[in-house]
Parts: sequence; structure tokens; C-alpha cells
Amino acid sequence: MSIWARGDRTGRVGEALLMLEGQGIIDGLEILPQEDKPYRVRVPAGIVHMDEEEASMFALGAVVGAFGEVARTRG
Repeated sequence: MSIWARGDRTGRVGEALLMLEGQGIIDGLEILPQEDKPYRVRVPAGIVHMDEEEASMFALGAVVGAFGEVARTRG
């Protein structure tokens, strides 16, 4: 079983960013496939242009930053 609806890496990166947007961790997202850096992520500091590799690392960092403390909390 997979949590990803899309099977290829490009689809998973886009889906991860969409989930971050849905959780309110990023302020907006635009994907322009024809561009060299197709991922446009809106954060409080502005719009960040990223390629697929940068976007995947950004998504990982954003998840760790947003949920890392919650995951470490012991009840």
C-alpha cells in the first residue's frame, strides 16, 4: 500500500507540496512543467523557484520542521 496517488517521482514531489499547502505550511504553490525550475512555492519571505530535486528536499525539511516536535512528544 502507498500513501501516494501518483506513482512517479515528479508526481510524488508535486503531491507532497500540495499536502504542505493543504496543511497551511506553505502559503501557495504553482507548478509550471515547461520551466527549468517549475516549482513556485509561496512562503512568508516570498516566492521560491525550485527544480524537482530542490523541491523534494524542501518538502522533507518543511515536514520535519513542522511536525518534528510533535513526533518527538512522548505521552
